[in-house]
Amino acid sequence: MKAAASEGRRAALLVLGIGLMYAPMLSAPIIYDDAGHVRDNAVFQLPFSAFWRGLISRDYFAFAVERTYQPLVTLFHYFTHNDPLIYRLSGLSIHAVNSFLIYKIAQRFAGRRPALISCLLFASFPAHTELLNFSAFKGHLFAASCTLAVLLSVIDFCAGKVKTSLPLRSVVFLILGLLCKETALAAVLLTYIYIAIFARSELRRLRYLLLTFAAISVSYLWFRFSYLAPPPPFPRIFTYSPVESFAFYVRTLAVPYPLCLERSLPGGPSYLLWLAASLAAFILVRKSRESVFSLLWIPATLLPFLHLISFSNVSPVADRYLYLPAAGFCLLLATSLAHVPRGELVLCALAVLWSGLTLARNLTYRSTRALFEQGASCAPHNPRAQFLLGMICFQEGDYKASRAAYERVLSLTDSPGARAALLDIDRVERSR
Repeated sequence: MKAAASEGRRAALLVLGIGLMYAPMLSAPIIYDDAGHVRDNAVFQLPFSAFWRGLISRDYFAFAVERTYQPLVTLFHYFTHNDPLIYRLSGLSIHAVNSFLIYKIAQRFAGRRPALISCLLFASFPAHTELLNFSAFKGHLFAASCTLAVLLSVIDFCAGKVKTSLPLRSVVFLILGLLCKETALAAVLLTYIYIAIFARSELRRLRYLLLTFAAISVSYLWFRFSYLAPPPPFPRIFTYSPVESFAFYVRTLAVPYPLCLERSLPGGPSYLLWLAASLAAFILVRKSRESVFSLLWIPATLLPFLHLISFSNVSPVADRYLYLPAAGFCLLLATSLAHVPRGELVLCALAVLWSGLTLARNLTYRSTRALFEQGASCAPHNPRAQFLLGMICFQEGDYKASRAAYERVLSLTDSPGARAALLDIDRVERSR
């Protein structure tokens, strides 16, 4: 009873802390992907019968104007698209649940104090702000919840818990996760890694579960890439270096600052430093199974975002893709440093620092122009970052700044939208 009450108090404090960090975003303006994909999406104005037929059809991508398969997220937004407070509060609630799941997972193999530190670090990680501020990205959030629930069920099953519902529960959460985002396939990879490190002696007992996971994964991939009609082609297909992309994410995990709404991959050989740091981390923690698992968690959950196939997005990397990898990083910090002298103190100080950065970032979201100016400064070679700045400056009547931003777009890429915007500026200025 005491343990349950103690965990209840921790959960309440966790919710309070997340609420304080993210309070500024609850009344922030609706911008960016939330404007077009959530608030103004025409499919959410359809009668439910017509909406449902489109949702379950082979033409889901064209119908929902999506590039990834996330029908449960689309269904969620059908009911909430007119209520930003509801979908923002729900996102924060799910983040609190995910933080608590991290605590439960870490508690299983690292102990209570490292688990608590992992939870606090994950809850306050600054790069989560992009994902939590935009409901259009909720697929990553839902898929992460299901991935963590799958892993927790598998860990308990490997530990010999007699609950017959654990295998079924893990299968159900895997299927639900895949209906939210294909990144839920990370649950299968994390399961295999966990068993290889901690439960190889249980392979015979686990074989049917592993085969079921494999069958679900193959079936899903066939359904997603062969049965469903593909999404409309993106105007351009970009190819980036997987190695440089991985190094960028490692750097942002280690130093989550500055945060940017749009990104460009930095040039030069600096990525070699972060690859060397990854290798050094593996050498340092290789004798600890818990730390090795936490370290392998990071590349396992980054795989979908490393440009192993051509990536149809103007920004090659994004802060929101770090949501699940950050869980592995926080576990790594806690399992590696919690038992070092003064290690807990250092990690708690880091959680306080991250909380301050998160709050400051959320305050930026309250001003659309400040957010877009910061993004254009952070990613000067990203045409979308410059385009967004030009758009908000035009809306505010600052035509000089708008023109300069659109001209920067055209210096980076051939953009019909930027050319049309410059003509609009010319017309407005002639009419004044």
